[in-house]
Amino acid sequence: MLRSSARFLASLAMATGTAALVTLPMPVAAQQTAGPLTLRANSIVALFGGKADIAEVFAPSLLAQLPPAKLVEITGQLKAELGDPVGIESIAEQGENSATVRIAFTRAVATFDIGIEPNAPHRITTLLFKGSETIGDDMAKVVADLRALPGHASLAVARLDESGPTWLVRERGDQATAIGSTFKLYILAELSRQIAAGTRHWDDVVTLDRRSLPSGMLQNWPQGSPLTLHTLAGLMISISDNTATDTLLATLGRDNVEAMMVAAGNAHAASNRPMLSTYDMFALKGTTDESLAEAYMAGNEAARRALLPQIARVDRATIEADRFSGNPRWIDSIEWFASPEDLVRVMDWLRRNGDQATRDILAINAGVADQVAQEFAYVGYKGGSESGVLNTSYLLRDKAGRWYAVSASWNDPAAPLSDGKMFLIASRAIRLVAASD
Repeated sequence: MLRSSARFLASLAMATGTAALVTLPMPVAAQQTAGPLTLRANSIVALFGGKADIAEVFAPSLLAQLPPAKLVEITGQLKAELGDPVGIESIAEQGENSATVRIAFTRAVATFDIGIEPNAPHRITTLLFKGSETIGDDMAKVVADLRALPGHASLAVARLDESGPTWLVRERGDQATAIGSTFKLYILAELSRQIAAGTRHWDDVVTLDRRSLPSGMLQNWPQGSPLTLHTLAGLMISISDNTATDTLLATLGRDNVEAMMVAAGNAHAASNRPMLSTYDMFALKGTTDESLAEAYMAGNEAARRALLPQIARVDRATIEADRFSGNPRWIDSIEWFASPEDLVRVMDWLRRNGDQATRDILAINAGVADQVAQEFAYVGYKGGSESGVLNTSYLLRDKAGRWYAVSASWNDPAAPLSDGKMFLIASRAIRLVAASD
């Protein structure tokens, strides 16, 4: 539910797709003379064509982490986006047993890093999808693909300067939807404000006194552990640590974070009052007794706020993780809400008002393939998701020093989402920003 959106093959599942492939077999002579890296690069093409024997092509060590059924599922997601394969564009050896492979498809050129066993049969031990370049792309095509998504999808792209955002794309950009963990940007903004005011310092130490549920790692740390505000913020943004988030929310003050939503330009701030902690969200959505959630949804702001102590007392042992998989639950009523334009504005607030440490924290996890990030001087990122909810938001500075922000949201109350489709759309928008004058 409350997780960051960076993946394996994290890379593979994350960013693009492909439709059915037709692969041409290598001529026999070529098979006899090609080196093992070239042969295995062609095995990847065969995989996308449904013509590879997975057990023969991939090493047991890789299949232990990525079972054949999951590998087929992920490549199927990729097929939905890239188009039919045309062939291998290039193979750049990175060592005796590794290479970067670029494969041309009808709609894009995709880049993979591969590693192979040193000895025959030279099975693939590493396969990482690094990103893709859509052929003949433009913002009109990006918006058209966004509109084709089921449910409600929206996008805002802006150039940022001293007068605020100049909108380049506003596709339903002012419409608020659930954003998952992207709400943590407002906690970072309030922390940055308090540090600038001198009431807090990055090296202030906070004692860990609460525990949420994953994503993150602090839920497993001993209570009483000392942590600096900088460490908590870094974990909250880079790995979407929910316990770090709740610790900061309590330290900074719920009412202060609610006020920051207004200060940072969230036109839908009232929908987020009271500001829920991540544990509040788990407690409301994760138990079989739905009476507390129903009372929360039926209440006005005052009634909801009065329920917070009761929500906080929900026994952690009664929260069932499997209630956050499958079909979406109450994403229109129990969530955090913002429009893409709201999120562009908070990114701009962080750019203008945050110090270097704030921007460094935003950049720990770029949230986009290295191939895309390398086109910019700076990439800051926060995303969020649960079943039926996905947001991905970026703060960008190009190599000419110009600042931009990109935010894309997708909600569907009827079904889980395919993360890869939205990440591809966002990545394409980002690349077009990099290519703009």
